Amino acid sequence: MIMSPALCRASRALLALDIAGLVKKSGVPRSVIAEFENKGSEPQNQDLAAIRRVFEEAGITFLDDDGNGPGLRLRAGQRTPGMRPEELNAENDD
Repeated sequence: MIMSPALCRASRALLALDIAGLVKKSGVPRSVIAEFENKGSEPQNQDLAAIRRVFEEAGITFLDDDGNGPGLRLRAGQRTPGMRPEELNAENDD
């Protein structure tokens, strides 16, 4: 499954993870993540793999498109307070 910018933002929101935290955990540069989430440029495969690995290790399960679009969920026992999706964007991220 390919990760979309929306799934990346949603994963961060579920995990209450800002861009700085994702940069630290994944090793992917902030500019690459911000451009991807803003539908700018597509990251290289190794960057996407690193981002996805961080999310999956934190409890995110990515769901394939079942005709209603792709999605994700947080495994049981992995709940965090999170951030509201409308509050999560590259411009206001630390």
